[in-house]
Order: sequence, then C-alpha cells, then structure tokens
Amino acid sequence: MLRTVILEIFIAARYLRGQGRMVLFSLGTRLSFMFMSFMVYTMVLVLSVFNGFQSEVHKSLWNSGYHVNISRTGNPMFGFEAITQAVLKSKIVSPHVKSAFGSIQVNGLLEVQGRFEGKGIRGIPTEKSGLQTGHLKDFPEIVHYNKQYLEQFDQGNYIIIGREMARFYGWQVGDTVHLVLPQGGSLRKGMNIRREEFIIAGFFRTGFYEFDMNLIYMALPTAQRVLDMPLQVTEVIVQLNDLSSLDFVRSTVRDELPENPYLYTIRTLKDERGNFLAALQLEKVLMIIIMGLLILAGAAGIWVTVHLLVQSKSKSIGMLRAMGLPTRSVLVIFTAHSMLIGLLATLVGGSIGIYAANRLEVTMQLVEDLMNSGCQIVFEHCSPIQLIPKNIYYFDHLPVYADLSVIFGVAIATMILSGLAGYFPSRRAATQDPVMVLRNE
Repeated sequence: MLRTVILEIFIAARYLRGQGRMVLFSLGTRLSFMFMSFMVYTMVLVLSVFNGFQSEVHKSLWNSGYHVNISRTGNPMFGFEAITQAVLKSKIVSPHVKSAFGSIQVNGLLEVQGRFEGKGIRGIPTEKSGLQTGHLKDFPEIVHYNKQYLEQFDQGNYIIIGREMARFYGWQVGDTVHLVLPQGGSLRKGMNIRREEFIIAGFFRTGFYEFDMNLIYMALPTAQRVLDMPLQVTEVIVQLNDLSSLDFVRSTVRDELPENPYLYTIRTLKDERGNFLAALQLEKVLMIIIMGLLILAGAAGIWVTVHLLVQSKSKSIGMLRAMGLPTRSVLVIFTAHSMLIGLLATLVGGSIGIYAANRLEVTMQLVEDLMNSGCQIVFEHCSPIQLIPKNIYYFDHLPVYADLSVIFGVAIATMILSGLAGYFPSRRAATQDPVMVLRNE
C-alpha cells in the first residue's frame, strides 16, 4: 500500500515537469501555477489590509467610543452611583460589563490664535494608582505625559489631548491652552460661559484620526468644578467585555435601573456609529464574495490544466493501465497533481503576500513621495498627493494585519478546490479503456 502511494505521488510530481529535462513545469502547469500564485498573493494582501482596518476600527471604538450611554434628556444626573451599582450588581447584565462610571460630556470652544474651534470634552473618573503609572482606566492609551502633571491630574486644571491635535497645533506637554465652557454642562438660552486655562499633561492615541483630533479629556472632579456641576454627571457609561453583547445589554439594562427606568435615554455605539459599522459589515460581505470568486477562477484554471494534461498523457495513461495500475491510482495521480499545483502556488503566493503586506505602508509612502516629487518637478506647484487621506479613512497610518489563521484557511480552501478541480478530469482519465487508448495512439 505504501509503495503504491509513493508511486502515485512520484508520477503526479513527474507530470509537473515539462518536455525537457531542465524544464521544471510544463506550459499549462506554469500558467496555472502563476495564476494561482497571483490569486493567493492578492487574497493575502487584500485580507491583510481588510483585517487591519477591521481590527483598528474595533480597537479605536473600544478605546474611545464608549459602548453604552445612560443619560436623562436635557438634565444632569444626581446620585449616579445608584445606577452604576445597579448595573454592576445585576445578575443578567454584570457578566457582560467591564466597568460602569459617571462621566461628563460637553461641547466646548478651543481658543487658538484669536479664533474658536469646537471640541468634545470628556470628564472621566481617575484612580490614584493610574495617575502614578500613566495607565488611566477607561481612558484611551496615553503615549506621552509629564509624571508630575499626571499625579496632580485630578486636582488642578490639567487636560490630556489627542496626539493628532498636538501635532496639528504644534503643542507640547506643559503648554497652556484656553477653553470656553458652558456652565451647567449644557448649551441653552441665557447660559453662562466660563473661560478656563488648562495645562497639557499628556497625549493620548486611539488610532482613530477623528477622535485624536477632536477630543479633550480631563478628570471628572476637574470637569465638575469648572462646569459648576458639583456631584453631577451628564451620563453613566457602561463598558462591555465584548462588543457582540451590545444589543443584549441595551435591551436588558433598562429593567435594572433604579426609579422609573423610562426617565433615562439609552444609547449605544451602534446609534452613534451605526452607518459606519453597517458599512464595515457590507464591506466584509463583499470581500468574502470577491475572495470566493477569485478562488473559483483559480480552480477553473487548474481544471483546464489537468484536462489538457489528461489529453496529452493519454498514451502514458493507457500504458500504466495496461501494466496493471488500478483505476483508483490513476484518479489519485491526477488529483494529486492538481493539489501539488495548489500547494506550490499557495506557498509561493502566500509568502510573497505576507512579505508585501508587512511592507505595504512603507511601499505606499515611497510611492506617495515619488509622486509628490515628480509633480513638483513637472508642474513646480501642485497640491500634495495622499494615497490614504486621513480625513476619509480616519486613521493616522495604514493598518495591516496578516492574520495567519485566515491565511491558513485560504491555503486549505485553495488546496481543496484545486483537488476538486482536478478530480473530474482525473475521473475521465481513470475510466479510459487502455486498449482503445493504445490503439488510437
């Protein structure tokens, strides 16, 4: 049995070779190999970029897009601790909850060189241990800070701004900025405003360009003091362990709230970013369809190759059958031949695809620099070219994630379809009458 298997694989590998002794592949095999390799390369590259975008979006939303917001319409909330305790102690909701806390969210004006720009301002509770280590719970990732300022973050007028905002305005840690804030926390007729001076204690980064450019964080006690909202918040935020439980928590958390639950408005990340998340889901479906069509196109190429191979090797098939090779072995030989093409194409295309994916951002930056340099040389004055505009894709870099599990799945699917593509021509070869084949030859 083992000898038969070795013989079948040997003959299948031998059929990969061309007519000459020094020719590795026949013409048909070479074309199929090149097409399949290019197909696998394209799939790996596209999937790496797609997975990178998906992963970066979820990470960014996790870091800065708070999952469930509970608020009272138009009114600040007193005694919000009762809501957080009800959520954390609920037997139904608490298994899905990572944290729950009171927060202040208002719109303010940032004064820059005599003009005012609208920014979102969030007040989040802090912990002493986080202030000492720089890892603030429920804050975005802080990438740069002054330790002295951060230790006093909840005691004075200190803020943390996005790294992109700091780059845009040319600010450094320790610089002073001015904010115009609505007292009472809401914009209404006859409201009073307050101009406050703040020191930049550090920079945060979510990777989401829109957030990093337009959000300002401060400690909750600071926000309550400067907004004249003692012991008040504008909302209670519930952070989840997994975004897949978002709809379940929204549908059940209202029943866990104290007093009249219908006094509260409950919004989730989907309400704020619903269109964006729906677009990502549609993109995912379309990507799966395109990948499936690519695999089918590659399988069709292998089917043509094996079909032509069967026709060209009909004499050798007849001789093998005449020498006693069973029908099953002929079927295995040509099926293995097609699977070998798929295996080699997957190894070569996948390896090049992974390498290209890991170097894609550098490559695109190089192409962008060359295009801008060429434009300057030819036209002298031209607008800078951005292959990945930040104001469209939100990200401050090109996210690429070569998920080996997904790539392995693509490789397995390619090999299986390669085998299926070679099976039907192989079955035709196996059912040929060796006497009739040799007579016709």
